[in-house]
Amino acid sequence: MSAKSSSSVVQTGDPADNRAYFRWEFKGTSFPCRMGKKEFEIRLKDLSRGGACGMVDEPFAVGDYFFIELDAHTTVEAQVIWTRRVMIGVKFNRILTARFVTRLHEKAAEEAAQRGQEETIALLRKLR
Repeated sequence: MSAKSSSSVVQTGDPADNRAYFRWEFKGTSFPCRMGKKEFEIRLKDLSRGGACGMVDEPFAVGDYFFIELDAHTTVEAQVIWTRRVMIGVKFNRILTARFVTRLHEKAAEEAAQRGQEETIALLRKLR
C-alpha cells in the first residue's frame, strides 16, 4: 500500500486526526512495561507503527518515558504525548515495521479468541 493510500485509510474518521500510520485495535491486550525499577502493565486500546494508546493504573505526565515489552525480542522506549485520566498516548522512539505490527495484532487476536473460548467453557460448566 502506498503512503498516499495508507494516509487516506487513517483519515477516514476525525478530520483533525493526522496520524502517519494505520492503528490496529488491541481491545485491552496487556503488555509489560517498566520505568526505572518500577514495573507495570499497559492495556492497549490500539497500536500503530509509531505509537500506542492504552490504559495504565497510575497517572503519567506528558513527557514521561518508559519501556514497553511487545514480545520476547522487542522492547521499545515510549514517550507519553497525551494523558486523559488513566488513558495515555505514547510515541515510540523508533518506527516499528508493518510486518511486526501485523504479526503482533494477529497474535493478540488469537490470544483474545482463546480467552473467550475458555471463558465460555467455564461458564457452560457452571450452568451444568
